[in-house]
Amino acid sequence: VLQCCRFSREAVSHPVPFDPKNMGGGINSDQQEYFPAITGDGKTFLFTRRIKSTVPGGRSTDQEDFYVSRRDSGDWSRAEPVTEINTAGNEGAPTLSADGQYLFFTACEELYSDEEARKTKGSCDLFIAKKVGDKFTNPRNLEEPVNSGAWESQPSFSSDGRTLYFVRAVKGPDGKKQRDIFVTHIDDLSRWSEPEPLSSVINTPFDELSVFIHPDDQTLYFSSDGHPGLGGQDIFVSRRKPTGEWGEPVNLGYPINTYNDENSLLVSPDGTTGYFASDRVGGYGGLDLYRFELDKSMRPQV
Repeated sequence: VLQCCRFSREAVSHPVPFDPKNMGGGINSDQQEYFPAITGDGKTFLFTRRIKSTVPGGRSTDQEDFYVSRRDSGDWSRAEPVTEINTAGNEGAPTLSADGQYLFFTACEELYSDEEARKTKGSCDLFIAKKVGDKFTNPRNLEEPVNSGAWESQPSFSSDGRTLYFVRAVKGPDGKKQRDIFVTHIDDLSRWSEPEPLSSVINTPFDELSVFIHPDDQTLYFSSDGHPGLGGQDIFVSRRKPTGEWGEPVNLGYPINTYNDENSLLVSPDGTTGYFASDRVGGYGGLDLYRFELDKSMRPQV
């Protein structure tokens, strides 16, 4: 706690450049938008929107669907639902392969009976869908060893086309549940390796969330409340060492991080722009997606 107090005082005294801009009505609505993903060419932007829905029995509820927007030049097009993936249940936390041909996402076992509900190993699992033409095929569960009886979520697929980072709920040494970042690799026979947690340089006895591996495959962004920060979940960056190990995480600083929870940072392929969700004043309603110019010290070395 004392370390966090010292860090907070120093960070607030030396703010980093931060001027977020709302992504506009093509992306945002009076619903909540969050968890963005982007292709390697920076032209396809996919995100989660929370919308009103009616579940079997006529009960009204909120549920998550995917929407996609495209940009050839200038502004983003008005986002359209990804109808071949969306169901009456929740689809969330997407990641796209660099070429946009594969979509990884999270789906959870629904509390109500519904033929569209996706079956999981327990709690929430990771799913994959391949694009054929301009539509994604029917998603399938990634199965074991990626998924388990635990909560798996928030995937991020590397531009190497073989490495998947994600978050899993595990029991820590003290028996308490914590969420850690794991990594798995796919071989030439499409077999996933046994997921391994990242080292204690990244994972702590607290929660690590919202992992994002930049397309340079050398820069890792994530959220944590276990490293020195301003309070709650802060966003950090770690760079890969020549040995392949991850370097000591660096807090992105104030006012990107505040005393509230910050997470779900996405960084553009060229490394100059950060995207994130916020319910700050002046938006379209609820959480909106924003972009900002990322300080050079926090950019990937592309």
